[in-house]
Amino acid sequence: MEPDDAPGGAPSGLHLPDPWPGFDHACRERHGVADPELALAHGVAVQRFHDRTAREGWSRARPGIRLHPHVNDSVQQRLLVVTVSTGGLAAASRDTAAWLHGLQRYPPDRPSVAVVHSCRATSYRDVSVHRARWLTADDIVEVQRVPTLSIRAMLLSSVRAPADRQRARLIDVLHLGLVTPAEILALLDATGPVPGKDTLRRLCEELGPLLIESIFQDDVARTLAGLGYPAENSTHRIDTVDGMGLTCDVALLPWRIALEPEGDAFHRSRHQRRLDRRRIAAYAGTDWVPVPIDWRDWLEDRDHVLDAIDAAIAAQRRRGIGVDHLPPRRS
Repeated sequence: MEPDDAPGGAPSGLHLPDPWPGFDHACRERHGVADPELALAHGVAVQRFHDRTAREGWSRARPGIRLHPHVNDSVQQRLLVVTVSTGGLAAASRDTAAWLHGLQRYPPDRPSVAVVHSCRATSYRDVSVHRARWLTADDIVEVQRVPTLSIRAMLLSSVRAPADRQRARLIDVLHLGLVTPAEILALLDATGPVPGKDTLRRLCEELGPLLIESIFQDDVARTLAGLGYPAENSTHRIDTVDGMGLTCDVALLPWRIALEPEGDAFHRSRHQRRLDRRRIAAYAGTDWVPVPIDWRDWLEDRDHVLDAIDAAIAAQRRRGIGVDHLPPRRS
């Protein structure tokens, strides 16, 4: 063992385990990002950290920040370089936080980090930095070893996004039970002036009382309502003879028609398709008529979907259901 490679601070005559392997393992788990604080936490002296990382060819990302030579570059690594080097509160934000939380499939082209206003932080590679006066330690959680805004703080950081994108994201987090409208509103109440936060407040107040399972369901209900169909923008409970009951996504109550939007992401596996068939079969014991709506048909052949809905309405009216309610007329 070379002199500068000996465990630092060990009394003469004692043979303590070398702390470097533990530090090396921790660095690999942290996407290859190391700094003197991580070294000290694992018993490696700061001077030894600098000497050995230089000798082994660790790249210098920022002053004091070294990258492990055997860990590949990643979005998480770049985010950590920024958050570790700020010296203050910093966390992945906006769509980047949504990606880390599993709310979107791919990271954004330009990942972002939010920092407190007093921090002296700069961008690194493709990672941008924006300041958030409202940011506190309570707004930050660790996801995939990366400091990340909590769900409600992530929503607040995204208030400059178009309202329809905010609506879709809010529907997802509410349906998954990741946050409640009351928790979001409490953060908004505790936050000073933030441009755009009134839009998030309005969306919370609108969507909070509703039970919406997906943005596809929301789009179907809102579009039909705009065309004159009495579509409920919330799930609806239907009683069945076995007492189990059904919950349909979008109900046309006057004619007892249950619209079932079927997105590709939720109806792909054999198990999911089997559950769908069981749901459709359960309607046989009721006077409701299910109308499945395929996501691709809705996007590419909407007239076909609307024709199917109109045909179901006509059939129900022939059975005497909803005869007092005229269906909307489409051009």
